[in-house]
Amino acid sequence: MTGPDEAGARPGFESGTGFLLARLGSLATRSWQAFLAGHGLTQTQYATIMVLAERGPLGQHRLARILAVDARNLVAVLDRLAERDLVARATDPADRRRRNVRLTGPGAALAQALEAAAAVARDDFLRALSPQQRGQLNLLLESLYEAHARAPG
Repeated sequence: MTGPDEAGARPGFESGTGFLLARLGSLATRSWQAFLAGHGLTQTQYATIMVLAERGPLGQHRLARILAVDARNLVAVLDRLAERDLVARATDPADRRRRNVRLTGPGAALAQALEAAAAVARDDFLRALSPQQRGQLNLLLESLYEAHARAPG
């Protein structure tokens, strides 16, 4: 049961932090996957475009480290983005073994459109919260993320 029962009270477990985080995570994932599908992108393709938009051209291995993906797996991602003329790769003139990746004009335009569309999707998902509450939520989530995702082991 996901809503209140006949008496209007939710079961106690639904107010537990773990349950709420897991359930909201599931709802956010569903919303985010629909957003990405609407733009014909995977999560890694989206992240690649946004990192290149933020940081500019990068070496392929550096980009893989930033994205936390295996450099061999990134090749297929870049191939698909290049097929859509969103990224371009070129040999680094200073080191012919190295490949640099940059956004193309259409890739840069898509990055801007994605940033705006993601803001709209975020605002829609968080519509129940005031701007101050959204800021507080984000600070708390960042603290938890840093404590768990960045912790050794």
